[in-house]
Amino acid sequence: METQQDRKSYVNNLGINGKCNFTEQMNQHFPFLLGLTTLILGCNFLKPSLRFEGDIVVMDSAQGNLIVRAKGGQPLLGKTIRTEDQIHFVPKLPFMAGHTYEASFADSSGRRVTTSHTFRAKSSNPSLTSLFPSGDTVPANHLKFYLQFSERMQKGNIFRHFKLIDLTSGKAVEEPFRETELWSADGKQLTLWLHPGRQKTGVNLNIDLGPVLEPNRHYALEISSAWKSESGVPLKKANPKIFKTTTADRSQPDLSHWRLIPPVHQSKRHLIVKFKNPLDWALLHTMLSVLDEHDNEVAGEIMVEKQETQWSFIPLNPWLCGKYRLKTHWELEDLAGNNLERLFEVNLETDPSPTFTGPQYIEFEIR
Repeated sequence: METQQDRKSYVNNLGINGKCNFTEQMNQHFPFLLGLTTLILGCNFLKPSLRFEGDIVVMDSAQGNLIVRAKGGQPLLGKTIRTEDQIHFVPKLPFMAGHTYEASFADSSGRRVTTSHTFRAKSSNPSLTSLFPSGDTVPANHLKFYLQFSERMQKGNIFRHFKLIDLTSGKAVEEPFRETELWSADGKQLTLWLHPGRQKTGVNLNIDLGPVLEPNRHYALEISSAWKSESGVPLKKANPKIFKTTTADRSQPDLSHWRLIPPVHQSKRHLIVKFKNPLDWALLHTMLSVLDEHDNEVAGEIMVEKQETQWSFIPLNPWLCGKYRLKTHWELEDLAGNNLERLFEVNLETDPSPTFTGPQYIEFEIR
């Protein structure tokens, strides 16, 4: 056990005289400790802690003046509460979501510290609400996906949030996307292109990197939940889009293969058109219309169903007896980009330019 004599001997060995001033001895033998203590105390004094905590502003100091205001505005009305070592400011009206506020504190010597905080609007996680094609099978020369979100997503450098996995090999497909952001007017729908330069045989990217998709394989399109909405909220985790590929589709849509089911008169039943293969989801909403016997467009609502193999039209008013025509614009495409006028994959040097024929029509009658 250590005795008092042992402690005295240890102090004497350090050269510290028990009768002299302890601070002087510490400064002489351990000056770095005293300097470190002074530095820490100085930093705490020069940088008081000023922060927003929930619905109040807190300053870790009992002396001084605390002012809070909307950014660029006048000081807010509220209550200042002083405790033993803090000052709290409680605004008369709650801080408003989506607004930025500034807090400024000045101590008795005039030293000042400021901070600001933006109160974000409280919102739920945005979600991926729809993804087209909705089916699980696409041709190997498939071109694009349509993604719909519950709210506007952050734009710029978005392709880091996407990954295409070849489930057959277990590897990610390198550089699969055409990195051009194509958003709808409301900012909630994205058209995600597989790179057409790789999907079209014979062009440089296809030769150098190969096609994005290979026939008879399984793939997963993954979307990262790190992607945030414009309000800064991360995307709700979405299940990957799992799909398989068939051989490439190198044929044009053919209206002679469509089946049209007319409704009955004096009803608002659907006019139904069935396709042999899926067609482009977005274009099905814009490239087909119904004309009456005077070539006036019939008002109504369009529905695309059964994995984009069925188009339905619901009239605003009951059907009248008479002759009608289903008008289809030549730009309507299948999943591989083939339209009514030409194939997507065509050699412009050797293949003759197609003869422009304009829209195509299917006639039907309601009795």
